[in-house]
Amino acid sequence: MLNLRFQPHRNSLKANTAETQKLFVMLKMIPQAEVAKTRPNLAIALVIDTSSSMNLYADQKQAELEIQRRNLSQRQQSSSDGNYQAVNLNLPTKIEQAVTATQTLINDKRLLTQDKLTIIDFNDEAKTVFPLSSLANKKAFLESLDSLTANGGTRMGKGMLCAKEQLLDIPRETAKRVLILTDGETFDEAECEALAPKFGESNTPLIMIGIGDEYNEKLLLKLAEASQGRPYHLQKISELSTILEQEVGSSVKEVVTGLEANISTVKGVKLDSITRVYPSLSLMDLAKEKFYLGNVVAGDYTVFILEFTVSDIERPPSQVRIAQVGLVGYAPGLQQREEFPVQNLFVEFTTDESEIAQVDQEVLGYVQQKNLDRMIQSTVLQAKTDPQQAKKTLQVAQNMTKTLGNVAVTKMLDNALDELNKTGTISANTAKTISMGGRTKTIKTQMTQLNDVPPQEDIRKITGT
Repeated sequence: MLNLRFQPHRNSLKANTAETQKLFVMLKMIPQAEVAKTRPNLAIALVIDTSSSMNLYADQKQAELEIQRRNLSQRQQSSSDGNYQAVNLNLPTKIEQAVTATQTLINDKRLLTQDKLTIIDFNDEAKTVFPLSSLANKKAFLESLDSLTANGGTRMGKGMLCAKEQLLDIPRETAKRVLILTDGETFDEAECEALAPKFGESNTPLIMIGIGDEYNEKLLLKLAEASQGRPYHLQKISELSTILEQEVGSSVKEVVTGLEANISTVKGVKLDSITRVYPSLSLMDLAKEKFYLGNVVAGDYTVFILEFTVSDIERPPSQVRIAQVGLVGYAPGLQQREEFPVQNLFVEFTTDESEIAQVDQEVLGYVQQKNLDRMIQSTVLQAKTDPQQAKKTLQVAQNMTKTLGNVAVTKMLDNALDELNKTGTISANTAKTISMGGRTKTIKTQMTQLNDVPPQEDIRKITGT
Protein backbone atom coordinates (compact mmCIF):
# COMPACT_ATOMS: atom_id res chain seq x y z
CA MET A 1 0.00 0.00 0.00
CA LEU A 2 2.78 2.43 0.99
CA ASN A 3 6.49 2.61 0.32
CA LEU A 4 8.14 3.77 3.55
CA ARG A 5 11.50 5.27 4.36
CA PHE A 6 12.47 5.72 8.01
CA GLN A 7 15.76 7.62 8.08
CA PRO A 8 17.57 9.53 10.88
CA HIS A 9 19.47 12.71 10.09
CA ARG A 10 22.58 10.95 11.39
CA ASN A 11 23.21 7.23 11.84
CA SER A 12 25.77 7.62 14.63
CA LEU A 13 25.73 9.29 18.05
CA LYS A 14 28.42 9.74 20.72
CA ALA A 15 29.13 6.71 22.87
CA ASN A 16 30.17 6.76 26.57
CA THR A 17 28.27 9.95 27.41
CA ALA A 18 25.00 10.82 29.13
CA GLU A 19 24.89 14.32 27.61
CA THR A 20 21.82 15.33 25.62
CA GLN A 21 21.90 14.42 21.93
CA LYS A 22 19.21 15.26 19.38
CA LEU A 23 18.05 12.93 16.65
CA PHE A 24 15.67 13.90 13.82
CA VAL A 25 14.06 11.08 11.88
CA MET A 26 12.24 11.32 8.54
CA LEU A 27 9.19 9.15 7.95
CA LYS A 28 8.59 9.40 4.21
CA MET A 29 5.58 7.76 2.55
CA ILE A 30 4.43 7.37 -1.04
CA PRO A 31 1.52 5.18 -2.19
CA GLN A 32 2.37 2.13 -4.27
CA ALA A 33 1.13 1.88 -7.86
CA GLU A 34 -1.87 -0.34 -7.10
CA VAL A 35 -3.37 1.99 -4.49
CA ALA A 36 -2.31 5.15 -6.34
CA LYS A 37 -4.71 4.28 -9.15
CA THR A 38 -7.72 4.28 -6.82
CA ARG A 39 -9.91 7.14 -5.66
CA PRO A 40 -11.66 7.52 -2.29
CA ASN A 41 -15.24 8.58 -1.73
CA LEU A 42 -15.43 12.17 -0.49
CA ALA A 43 -17.46 13.95 2.17
CA ILE A 44 -17.03 17.72 2.29
CA ALA A 45 -18.59 20.23 4.67
CA LEU A 46 -18.47 23.86 3.54
CA VAL A 47 -18.97 26.19 6.52
CA ILE A 48 -19.49 29.85 5.58
CA ASP A 49 -19.33 32.93 7.82
CA THR A 50 -22.50 34.96 7.18
CA SER A 51 -21.96 37.64 9.83
CA SER A 52 -22.71 41.28 8.97
CA SER A 53 -19.14 41.99 7.85
CA MET A 54 -19.67 39.64 4.90
CA ASN A 55 -21.97 42.33 3.49
CA LEU A 56 -18.93 44.53 2.91
CA TYR A 57 -17.70 44.93 -0.64
CA ALA A 58 -15.25 42.24 -1.68
CA ASP A 59 -12.72 44.81 -2.90
CA GLN A 60 -12.69 47.65 -0.38
CA LYS A 61 -10.06 49.68 -2.24
CA GLN A 62 -12.13 49.59 -5.41
CA ALA A 63 -15.19 50.63 -3.38
CA GLU A 64 -13.32 53.59 -1.82
CA LEU A 65 -12.15 54.78 -5.23
CA GLU A 66 -15.69 54.53 -6.59
CA ILE A 67 -17.05 56.53 -3.64
CA GLN A 68 -14.45 59.26 -4.22
CA ARG A 69 -15.04 59.30 -7.96
CA ARG A 70 -18.79 59.72 -7.57
CA ASN A 71 -18.55 61.88 -4.41
CA LEU A 72 -21.05 59.66 -2.58
CA SER A 73 -22.05 60.16 1.07
CA GLN A 74 -21.95 57.25 3.51
CA ARG A 75 -24.30 56.41 6.36
CA GLN A 76 -23.51 54.74 9.69
CA GLN A 77 -24.82 51.20 10.22
CA SER A 78 -24.49 49.07 13.34
CA SER A 79 -24.81 45.36 14.01
CA SER A 80 -23.67 42.84 16.60
CA ASP A 81 -20.64 42.30 14.36
CA GLY A 82 -19.50 45.95 14.45
CA ASN A 83 -20.13 49.44 13.07
CA TYR A 84 -19.89 50.18 9.36
CA GLN A 85 -20.04 53.04 6.91
CA ALA A 86 -22.55 52.02 4.25
CA VAL A 87 -23.10 53.18 0.69
CA ASN A 88 -24.84 51.52 -2.25
CA LEU A 89 -22.50 50.56 -5.10
CA ASN A 90 -22.88 48.12 -7.95
CA LEU A 91 -19.96 45.98 -6.73
CA PRO A 92 -19.88 42.38 -5.47
CA THR A 93 -19.93 41.82 -1.70
CA LYS A 94 -17.95 39.18 0.17
CA ILE A 95 -21.01 37.00 0.67
CA GLU A 96 -21.80 37.19 -3.05
CA GLN A 97 -18.31 36.07 -3.97
CA ALA A 98 -18.47 33.28 -1.37
CA VAL A 99 -21.63 32.06 -3.13
CA THR A 100 -19.87 32.24 -6.51
CA ALA A 101 -16.94 30.17 -5.19
CA THR A 102 -19.35 27.61 -3.72
CA GLN A 103 -21.10 27.31 -7.09
CA THR A 104 -17.73 26.57 -8.67
CA LEU A 105 -17.06 23.89 -6.04
CA ILE A 106 -20.41 22.21 -6.62
CA ASN A 107 -19.82 22.14 -10.39
CA ASP A 108 -16.23 20.84 -10.14
CA LYS A 109 -15.98 17.99 -12.66
CA ARG A 110 -13.62 16.04 -10.41
CA LEU A 111 -16.47 15.48 -7.95
CA LEU A 112 -18.56 12.38 -8.64
CA THR A 113 -22.27 11.84 -8.02
CA GLN A 114 -21.52 9.50 -5.07
CA ASP A 115 -19.44 12.18 -3.32
CA LYS A 116 -21.23 13.99 -0.53
CA LEU A 117 -21.46 17.66 0.38
CA THR A 118 -23.13 19.73 3.08
CA ILE A 119 -23.41 23.52 3.25
CA ILE A 120 -23.57 25.28 6.63
CA ASP A 121 -23.63 28.95 7.54
CA PHE A 122 -22.96 30.66 10.85
CA ASN A 123 -23.38 34.10 12.42
CA ASP A 124 -24.91 34.43 15.91
CA GLU A 125 -26.35 30.98 15.27
CA ALA A 126 -25.59 28.22 12.76
CA LYS A 127 -27.83 26.30 10.44
CA THR A 128 -27.49 23.58 7.84
CA VAL A 129 -28.32 25.21 4.52
CA PHE A 130 -28.20 21.82 2.78
CA PRO A 131 -27.77 18.53 4.69
CA LEU A 132 -25.04 16.05 3.78
CA SER A 133 -26.17 14.51 0.50
CA SER A 134 -24.74 13.03 -2.66
CA LEU A 135 -24.01 15.38 -5.52
CA ALA A 136 -26.44 13.54 -7.79
CA ASN A 137 -28.75 16.58 -7.59
CA LYS A 138 -26.45 19.55 -8.08
CA LYS A 139 -29.39 21.78 -8.99
CA ALA A 140 -30.81 21.47 -5.46
CA PHE A 141 -27.43 22.39 -3.95
CA LEU A 142 -27.14 25.45 -6.17
CA GLU A 143 -30.68 26.59 -5.37
CA SER A 144 -30.01 26.35 -1.63
CA LEU A 145 -27.37 29.07 -1.95
CA ASP A 146 -30.10 31.63 -2.57
CA SER A 147 -30.86 31.57 1.17
CA LEU A 148 -27.39 32.81 2.17
CA THR A 149 -27.61 36.33 3.57
CA ALA A 150 -25.24 38.15 5.91
CA ASN A 151 -26.25 39.58 9.29
CA GLY A 152 -25.38 39.29 12.97
CA GLY A 153 -22.20 38.36 14.82
CA THR A 154 -19.60 35.59 14.52
CA ARG A 155 -19.83 32.29 16.40
CA MET A 156 -17.70 29.88 14.42
CA GLY A 157 -17.91 27.13 17.02
CA LYS A 158 -21.59 26.71 16.26
CA GLY A 159 -20.79 26.21 12.59
CA MET A 160 -18.12 23.66 13.51
CA LEU A 161 -20.60 21.77 15.70
CA CYS A 162 -23.09 21.61 12.81
CA ALA A 163 -20.36 20.21 10.54
CA LYS A 164 -19.40 17.60 13.15
CA GLU A 165 -23.01 16.45 13.42
CA GLN A 166 -23.41 16.24 9.64
CA LEU A 167 -20.26 14.08 9.27
CA LEU A 168 -20.95 11.97 12.35
CA ASP A 169 -21.73 8.68 10.58
CA ILE A 170 -19.11 8.95 7.81
CA PRO A 171 -16.45 6.22 8.25
CA ARG A 172 -12.83 7.16 8.98
CA GLU A 173 -11.59 5.75 5.69
CA THR A 174 -13.63 8.24 3.66
CA ALA A 175 -11.63 11.28 2.56
CA LYS A 176 -13.29 14.05 4.58
CA ARG A 177 -12.62 17.69 5.20
CA VAL A 178 -14.36 20.73 6.62
CA LEU A 179 -13.73 23.99 4.75
CA ILE A 180 -14.36 26.95 7.05
CA LEU A 181 -14.48 30.49 5.68
CA THR A 182 -14.40 33.50 8.01
CA ASP A 183 -13.52 37.20 7.88
CA GLY A 184 -13.70 38.17 11.55
CA GLU A 185 -12.91 37.25 15.15
CA THR A 186 -15.32 34.74 16.62
CA PHE A 187 -16.96 35.20 20.03
CA ASP A 188 -16.59 31.52 20.96
CA GLU A 189 -12.87 30.75 20.62
CA ALA A 190 -12.87 28.33 23.58
CA GLU A 191 -15.62 26.24 21.99
CA CYS A 192 -13.71 26.17 18.70
CA GLU A 193 -10.51 24.99 20.38
CA ALA A 194 -12.39 22.27 22.29
CA LEU A 195 -14.01 20.95 19.11
CA ALA A 196 -10.97 20.91 16.80
CA PRO A 197 -9.20 17.79 18.22
CA LYS A 198 -12.41 15.78 17.76
CA PHE A 199 -12.18 16.43 14.02
CA GLY A 200 -8.60 15.17 14.05
CA GLU A 201 -9.62 11.98 15.87
CA SER A 202 -12.26 11.27 13.21
CA ASN A 203 -9.76 11.94 10.38
CA THR A 204 -11.51 15.14 9.32
CA PRO A 205 -9.00 17.95 8.67
CA LEU A 206 -10.20 21.51 9.18
CA ILE A 207 -9.25 23.73 6.25
CA MET A 208 -9.27 27.18 7.86
CA ILE A 209 -9.66 30.05 5.39
CA GLY A 210 -9.29 33.57 6.77
CA ILE A 211 -10.08 36.65 4.69
CA GLY A 212 -8.76 40.18 5.26
CA ASP A 213 -7.19 41.67 8.39
CA GLU A 214 -9.79 41.16 11.12
CA TYR A 215 -9.78 37.44 11.91
CA ASN A 216 -7.56 35.82 14.56
CA GLU A 217 -4.87 33.91 12.65
CA LYS A 218 -3.51 32.31 15.84
CA LEU A 219 -6.87 30.62 16.37
CA LEU A 220 -7.09 29.43 12.78
CA LEU A 221 -3.56 28.02 13.00
CA LYS A 222 -4.49 26.13 16.20
CA LEU A 223 -7.66 24.67 14.70
CA ALA A 224 -5.92 23.54 11.52
CA GLU A 225 -3.07 22.01 13.52
CA ALA A 226 -5.33 20.18 15.98
CA SER A 227 -7.12 18.45 13.11
CA GLN A 228 -4.19 17.90 10.70
CA GLY A 229 -5.69 20.48 8.38
CA ARG A 230 -4.30 23.54 6.63
CA PRO A 231 -4.61 27.31 7.20
CA TYR A 232 -5.00 29.83 4.38
CA HIS A 233 -4.85 33.61 4.41
CA LEU A 234 -6.67 35.40 1.59
CA GLN A 235 -6.19 39.09 1.08
CA LYS A 236 -9.26 39.09 -1.18
CA ILE A 237 -12.22 36.73 -1.22
CA SER A 238 -11.89 36.55 -5.00
CA GLU A 239 -9.04 34.09 -4.28
CA LEU A 240 -11.44 31.66 -2.58
CA SER A 241 -12.29 29.67 -5.70
CA THR A 242 -8.60 28.82 -6.17
CA ILE A 243 -8.33 27.44 -2.61
CA LEU A 244 -11.49 25.37 -2.98
CA GLU A 245 -10.19 23.96 -6.27
CA GLN A 246 -6.88 23.03 -4.60
CA GLU A 247 -8.67 21.25 -1.77
CA VAL A 248 -10.87 19.26 -4.16
CA GLY A 249 -7.72 18.26 -6.06
CA SER A 250 -6.07 17.11 -2.83
CA SER A 251 -9.20 15.24 -1.68
CA VAL A 252 -9.55 13.07 -4.77
CA LYS A 253 -5.88 11.98 -4.45
CA GLU A 254 -6.07 10.87 -0.80
CA VAL A 255 -5.72 7.17 -1.52
CA VAL A 256 -4.49 6.17 1.95
CA THR A 257 -6.62 7.56 4.77
CA GLY A 258 -6.93 7.43 8.54
CA LEU A 259 -3.22 6.79 9.07
CA GLU A 260 -2.40 6.10 12.74
CA ALA A 261 0.96 5.62 14.43
CA ASN A 262 2.09 3.99 17.68
CA ILE A 263 5.57 5.05 18.78
CA SER A 264 7.62 3.44 21.53
CA THR A 265 11.10 4.33 22.80
CA VAL A 266 13.68 2.68 25.05
CA LYS A 267 14.87 4.07 28.37
CA GLY A 268 16.82 7.29 27.98
CA VAL A 269 15.07 8.24 24.72
CA LYS A 270 12.21 10.74 24.59
CA LEU A 271 9.92 11.66 21.69
CA ASP A 272 9.80 15.48 21.62
CA SER A 273 7.67 16.22 18.58
CA ILE A 274 6.08 14.91 15.40
CA THR A 275 5.66 17.36 12.53
CA ARG A 276 4.22 16.86 9.09
CA VAL A 277 6.52 18.97 6.92
CA TYR A 278 5.39 18.11 3.40
CA PRO A 279 3.16 18.69 1.44
CA SER A 280 2.09 21.11 4.17
CA LEU A 281 3.30 21.72 7.70
CA SER A 282 1.46 20.81 10.88
CA LEU A 283 2.51 19.76 14.40
CA MET A 284 1.03 16.68 16.10
CA ASP A 285 -0.45 16.60 19.58
CA LEU A 286 1.79 14.36 21.71
CA ALA A 287 -0.82 14.01 24.48
CA LYS A 288 -2.34 10.96 22.76
CA GLU A 289 -1.76 7.22 22.94
CA LYS A 290 -2.17 7.06 19.16
CA PHE A 291 -0.97 9.70 16.75
CA TYR A 292 -3.40 10.57 13.97
CA LEU A 293 -1.28 11.31 10.91
CA GLY A 294 -4.14 11.98 8.50
CA ASN A 295 -4.14 11.03 4.82
CA VAL A 296 -1.56 10.36 2.11
CA VAL A 297 -1.98 11.62 -1.45
CA ALA A 298 -1.08 9.75 -4.61
CA GLY A 299 1.65 11.02 -6.91
CA ASP A 300 3.64 12.77 -4.18
CA TYR A 301 5.49 12.23 -0.92
CA THR A 302 4.10 12.78 2.53
CA VAL A 303 6.89 13.50 5.00
CA PHE A 304 6.94 13.62 8.80
CA ILE A 305 9.85 14.58 11.04
CA LEU A 306 10.10 12.91 14.44
CA GLU A 307 12.35 14.64 16.97
CA PHE A 308 13.96 12.55 19.72
CA THR A 309 16.17 13.42 22.69
CA VAL A 310 18.75 10.82 23.71
CA SER A 311 20.17 11.44 27.20
CA ASP A 312 20.84 10.20 30.76
CA ILE A 313 22.40 6.85 29.86
CA GLU A 314 26.04 6.24 28.90
CA ARG A 315 25.99 3.70 26.10
CA PRO A 316 29.14 1.86 25.03
CA PRO A 317 30.11 1.59 21.36
CA SER A 318 27.34 -0.59 19.88
CA GLN A 319 24.30 -0.61 17.64
CA VAL A 320 21.09 0.04 19.60
CA ARG A 321 17.43 0.00 18.63
CA ILE A 322 16.12 3.13 20.32
CA ALA A 323 12.57 3.41 18.94
CA GLN A 324 9.83 1.62 17.01
CA VAL A 325 6.98 3.01 14.91
CA GLY A 326 3.88 0.99 14.06
CA LEU A 327 1.52 2.26 11.33
CA VAL A 328 -2.04 1.38 10.37
CA GLY A 329 -3.96 2.87 7.43
CA TYR A 330 -6.88 2.38 5.06
CA ALA A 331 -7.03 2.16 1.28
CA PRO A 332 -10.68 3.04 0.63
CA GLY A 333 -10.35 2.48 -3.12
CA LEU A 334 -9.25 -1.11 -2.42
CA GLN A 335 -11.58 -1.46 0.59
CA GLN A 336 -8.80 -2.73 2.81
CA ARG A 337 -7.06 -1.90 6.06
CA GLU A 338 -3.35 -2.57 6.40
CA GLU A 339 -0.97 -2.81 9.31
CA PHE A 340 2.47 -1.92 7.99
CA PRO A 341 5.73 -3.59 9.05
CA VAL A 342 7.14 -2.05 12.22
CA GLN A 343 9.77 0.57 11.49
CA ASN A 344 12.80 0.13 13.76
CA LEU A 345 15.15 3.00 14.52
CA PHE A 346 18.72 1.74 15.00
CA VAL A 347 21.57 4.05 15.99
CA GLU A 348 25.29 3.33 16.11
CA PHE A 349 26.88 4.67 19.29
CA THR A 350 30.55 5.31 18.50
CA THR A 351 33.66 7.24 19.47
CA ASP A 352 34.52 7.91 15.82
CA GLU A 353 33.97 11.68 15.37
CA SER A 354 33.99 11.42 11.57
CA GLU A 355 31.05 9.00 11.64
CA ILE A 356 29.13 11.21 14.09
CA ALA A 357 29.62 14.22 11.81
CA GLN A 358 27.96 12.56 8.80
CA VAL A 359 24.40 13.76 8.18
CA ASP A 360 21.66 12.92 5.69
CA GLN A 361 21.05 16.11 3.69
CA GLU A 362 17.50 15.17 2.67
CA VAL A 363 16.41 14.67 6.26
CA LEU A 364 18.20 17.81 7.39
CA GLY A 365 16.43 19.81 4.69
CA TYR A 366 13.02 18.82 6.10
CA VAL A 367 14.22 19.55 9.64
CA GLN A 368 15.20 23.05 8.52
CA GLN A 369 11.77 23.63 7.00
CA LYS A 370 10.34 22.80 10.43
CA ASN A 371 12.80 25.26 11.98
CA LEU A 372 11.88 27.87 9.38
CA ASP A 373 8.25 27.78 10.51
CA ARG A 374 9.38 28.26 14.12
CA MET A 375 11.35 31.34 13.07
CA ILE A 376 8.44 32.81 11.13
CA GLN A 377 6.02 32.38 14.03
CA SER A 378 8.63 33.92 16.36
CA THR A 379 9.08 36.90 14.03
CA VAL A 380 5.37 37.71 14.13
CA LEU A 381 5.50 37.90 17.94
CA GLN A 382 8.82 39.75 18.13
CA ALA A 383 7.70 42.45 15.67
CA LYS A 384 5.21 43.75 18.26
CA THR A 385 7.74 44.20 21.07
CA ASP A 386 11.27 43.99 19.66
CA PRO A 387 11.45 45.05 15.98
CA GLN A 388 15.24 44.80 15.87
CA GLN A 389 15.23 41.20 17.05
CA ALA A 390 12.38 40.47 14.64
CA LYS A 391 14.53 41.87 11.83
CA LYS A 392 17.46 39.59 12.79
CA THR A 393 15.21 36.52 12.97
CA LEU A 394 13.60 37.40 9.64
CA GLN A 395 16.99 37.80 7.95
CA VAL A 396 18.12 34.37 9.19
CA ALA A 397 14.84 32.85 8.02
CA GLN A 398 15.11 34.60 4.66
CA ASN A 399 18.63 33.22 4.11
CA MET A 400 17.42 29.76 5.06
CA THR A 401 14.67 29.84 2.42
CA LYS A 402 17.25 30.74 -0.22
CA THR A 403 19.47 27.84 0.84
CA LEU A 404 16.49 25.47 0.76
CA GLY A 405 15.37 26.80 -2.62
CA ASN A 406 11.88 27.77 -1.39
CA VAL A 407 11.24 30.68 -3.77
CA ALA A 408 7.63 31.29 -2.69
CA VAL A 409 8.49 31.72 0.99
CA THR A 410 11.60 33.77 0.13
CA LYS A 411 9.33 36.24 -1.67
CA MET A 412 6.93 36.43 1.28
CA LEU A 413 9.78 37.10 3.71
CA ASP A 414 11.36 39.66 1.35
CA ASN A 415 8.11 41.64 1.49
CA ALA A 416 7.88 41.32 5.28
CA LEU A 417 11.49 42.44 5.76
CA ASP A 418 10.99 45.40 3.43
CA GLU A 419 7.92 46.46 5.41
CA LEU A 420 9.76 46.05 8.72
CA ASN A 421 12.66 48.19 7.46
CA LYS A 422 10.34 50.95 6.23
CA THR A 423 7.77 51.08 9.04
CA GLY A 424 9.46 49.47 12.05
CA THR A 425 6.68 46.90 12.32
CA ILE A 426 4.77 44.21 10.43
CA SER A 427 1.15 44.89 9.47
CA ALA A 428 -1.68 42.53 10.37
CA ASN A 429 -2.01 41.48 6.74
CA THR A 430 1.71 40.71 6.39
CA ALA A 431 1.76 38.82 9.70
CA LYS A 432 -1.09 36.62 8.48
CA THR A 433 0.55 36.13 5.09
CA ILE A 434 3.82 34.79 6.48
CA SER A 435 2.54 32.87 9.53
CA MET A 436 -0.17 31.02 7.58
CA GLY A 437 1.38 31.05 4.11
CA GLY A 438 4.56 29.37 5.31
CA ARG A 439 2.52 26.39 6.52
CA THR A 440 1.18 25.61 3.04
CA LYS A 441 4.29 26.40 0.97
CA THR A 442 6.76 23.75 2.09
CA ILE A 443 8.76 22.02 -0.63
CA LYS A 444 10.54 18.76 -1.35
CA THR A 445 14.07 18.89 0.01
CA GLN A 446 16.68 19.91 -2.52
CA MET A 447 19.64 17.55 -2.30
CA THR A 448 22.28 20.19 -1.62
CA GLN A 449 24.69 20.89 1.21
CA LEU A 450 23.06 23.06 3.86
CA ASN A 451 26.32 24.38 5.23
CA ASP A 452 25.20 27.97 5.91
CA VAL A 453 22.09 27.01 7.91
CA PRO A 454 22.35 27.84 11.66
CA PRO A 455 22.83 24.88 14.01
CA GLN A 456 19.88 23.70 16.12
CA GLU A 457 21.06 25.41 19.31
CA ASP A 458 21.34 28.77 17.55
CA ILE A 459 17.85 28.40 16.10
CA ARG A 460 16.47 27.64 19.57
CA LYS A 461 18.11 30.79 20.93
CA ILE A 462 16.82 32.93 18.05
CA THR A 463 13.24 31.76 18.54
CA GLY A 464 13.34 31.69 22.34
CA THR A 465 12.41 28.00 22.60
